[in-house]
Amino acid sequence: MQIRPDSLFARYEQQQASQHAVGRGSIRSELSAFESKGTSGTNPATGNFLELVTQGVGKVNEMQQTSTREVERMLSGEDVESAEVYSGLQKADMAFRLLVQVRNKLMQAYEEINSIRI
Repeated sequence: MQIRPDSLFARYEQQQASQHAVGRGSIRSELSAFESKGTSGTNPATGNFLELVTQGVGKVNEMQQTSTREVERMLSGEDVESAEVYSGLQKADMAFRLLVQVRNKLMQAYEEINSIRI
């Protein structure tokens, strides 16, 4: 299973588009507008939020691909420790579950901010 950063918010955007008025922008457009404005007082050494999320998704994707390759190697009869394969699968699963929870919290924060009327 390959995870793409674009697919994380796609389903949420579809739900929001069907629930809200047509004039509202998507998460991606609002995030890119925020990124283009820039913020004063941010630490350039830490990078921006979008890069951080993209790197996290990339690492989880890499872990899942690595564990999939190890399972394939084990099933093809190569000399692979079954405990290491199982451990890798568990790590990839836990990383994916953590990623989903982070996404859920981000969506919850986005909905809360979006519901604030100015």
